[in-house]
Amino acid sequence: MRILLVGLNYAPEVVGIAPYNTELAEYLVSRGHQVTVLTSFPYYPHWRIDPSYRRRWPFVVERINGVRVVRSPFLLPGSRQTAFQRILFDSSLALTTLMASAGVGALDTVICVSPPLQLGVTSWLIARPRRARLILHLQDIVPDAALSIGIMHEGKAARLARRLEHFVYSHADDISVISQGFLDNLSRKGVPAVKLALAPNWVDTARFRAVRDPAVRAALGAVDGETLVLHTGNMGAKQGLETVLDATALLGDDSVVVTLIGDGNHRRELEARGTALGLKNLRFRALQTDYSATLAAADILVLAQRGRLVESVAPSKLLSYMASGKPVVAAVNELSEAARLISLAKCGMVVPPEEPPALAAALRKLHVRPKTCSEFGDAGRRYVTEHFNRSTILKQWVKLVEEPPTERT
Repeated sequence: MRILLVGLNYAPEVVGIAPYNTELAEYLVSRGHQVTVLTSFPYYPHWRIDPSYRRRWPFVVERINGVRVVRSPFLLPGSRQTAFQRILFDSSLALTTLMASAGVGALDTVICVSPPLQLGVTSWLIARPRRARLILHLQDIVPDAALSIGIMHEGKAARLARRLEHFVYSHADDISVISQGFLDNLSRKGVPAVKLALAPNWVDTARFRAVRDPAVRAALGAVDGETLVLHTGNMGAKQGLETVLDATALLGDDSVVVTLIGDGNHRRELEARGTALGLKNLRFRALQTDYSATLAAADILVLAQRGRLVESVAPSKLLSYMASGKPVVAAVNELSEAARLISLAKCGMVVPPEEPPALAAALRKLHVRPKTCSEFGDAGRRYVTEHFNRSTILKQWVKLVEEPPTERT
């Protein structure tokens, strides 16, 4: 088949949605399909263009592991994003991606990975004249997520976003989502059940077998005898990492070190907050080259989200956390996808979001209970091995992509 994947992120980005887009495209190539990807220049999670791509504008065509990758320029927002800047960013990529599609020939299937929703319109404009089937894959639900974290507020912009959402959903032939909560959300919005399919993110548990390395722990700011608490990934509005910093201030135990790994448009604010609070047991580190060894070095992994995030976001890092065999403490809404998964897996503790005392109390509890930590970690690894195995879920994608809807059961 001739398949086009349209998405915001792709390799060499190593966090967020990019690894899933990359692995899906390469898996489809391994099945004998011709796959082209229309995407952006690498920028995430630093929100800066990868230096190796800065002089290669406006369009770049590459071949990566059998996949033809076409990169389009965009208007990158500043470190403090407003709703207007984010809309401009998303819309600029949608427009340049449409321009880049002029070099794409006949197609059988277009897979659009959202967000942003604007790429859904672009994908429809690409698919329609080619009589190609359009599969919309939702990694977040927009505009619900933007409204939940305050990037967008009720008003004209929100109404326009909902109209865009309705247009994209109604013009997609099939819609795949990463969680049951997403299915429920779309069902309440009137999306026909026949269009919907569950295609969760996956994890390659074989990657997460690293042995705890004292040298890695030292690089992350902890030594033997200290409890190392890690948060990895984006430091943005959705995470609400101020809660983690304020909880760190309440720990009152020098033997607990909290390290935030990664980047994002809130990192500078968080660093300034940590300095103002005088947190001697707080560390910031850049993304590490060996993610498996990084997680293996931790004693506890922490996840945080804004309290209003319920059915619009499902953090992909949670699967990696669980695969690493470490306990998870999540400061999230009890009705959220993250809370549901932790409860099902029995792999950690869920505390109320944006309540530092509750998070601090959970960290203190696990700090003195290594046996409980081990039990939680083992349970999480077992659960993802059974339910989020990479090969199993990619086979689900094969069924979605290769079999006509009338033949799928």
